[in-house]
Amino acid sequence: MTFWNYRVIRKNHRKTDSCSYHIHEVYYDDENNIESWTRSPVEPMGETLAELRGDIHFFLKAFQKPVLIETNRDGKDTLTEDEESIEKNEDHYHEILDRSWVATEYLNQFIGNHPIIKRNKDLFEIYMKAESAISELYQNIGRLIND
Repeated sequence: MTFWNYRVIRKNHRKTDSCSYHIHEVYYDDENNIESWTRSPVEPMGETLAELRGDIHFFLKAFQKPVLIETNRDGKDTLTEDEESIEKNEDHYHEILDRSWVATEYLNQFIGNHPIIKRNKDLFEIYMKAESAISELYQNIGRLIND
């Protein structure tokens, strides 16, 4: 195993015809393939408040990745991406367009206009790359809406 991270796993409950979502540790091999995962959900923990806060941060990062679902293939349990958990409709395009615009404005307001950024050429160049990337995201989303 080369690394692990937290992932959201959806579990289907046949007896009650329901499902639930849990956070698990998922382990990967050298080629980034899922090798194993904790059978029981995990909970955040830390020996200090800072460690607990950090662990919760990593829990939240699990929501940035696709939800996984346990499936059984040829008698072997596997995890696959859960297509049902990905909601998308036409309003989502306008929503993300608006959010990317707001992100650009916040980035400019809270970082781009900061005196340290304005006075340090290296930091300003990094800031400009971030602003440019979000602006490019905005433009590409707009193209999707107009296609």
